Amino acid sequence: MAEIRTYPLIRHFRAEPTAYVLRYRRGRLVAEGPGLAFWFRPLHSAIAELPVDDRELPFLFRVRSADFQEVTVQGAISFRVADPARLAARVDFTLELTTDQWQEAPLEQVAGLLSQLAQQFVIDELARAELRTILARGVAPLRERIAAGLAEEPALTELGLAVVAVRVAAVAPAADVEKA
Repeated sequence: MAEIRTYPLIRHFRAEPTAYVLRYRRGRLVAEGPGLAFWFRPLHSAIAELPVDDRELPFLFRVRSADFQEVTVQGAISFRVADPARLAARVDFTLELTTDQWQEAPLEQVAGLLSQLAQQFVIDELARAELRTILARGVAPLRERIAAGLAEEPALTELGLAVVAVRVAAVAPAADVEKA
């Protein structure tokens, strides 16, 4: 996260190299780039900061198979911001200039979107197969389905996001079914 130091009548902003900064003065974009540092007046400025490093989103989904058995899928999606300006136009990454924190919860919004998309692909894949078939195939087909689905998803391109990797760690039945 960025550091904002307060001095009389002026402030100094310094971002990490893994943060892309959009600096606005009186509503116009005046500077943008990774790891910026600059002086500004808080009454005339707005600053958006987006992380451009790889982020990890763990997931745990419970889905019903074709034979109405509950299946738990556990894994993670690695993603990054590929086009910061496009994402900043769609999701509010504006910083509160007194606390150095985001005004909203933008990473939670992005994580929610990715999680829902991945869950949709998991449901599509597992709802067509019986539990025995799902367990016999293992995690590879599911991982490939999620990765292919996210790669083809136009919403991610429109947001300026890129999926780096998809990992599925486990596909397991409900505990009572597993005991049997």
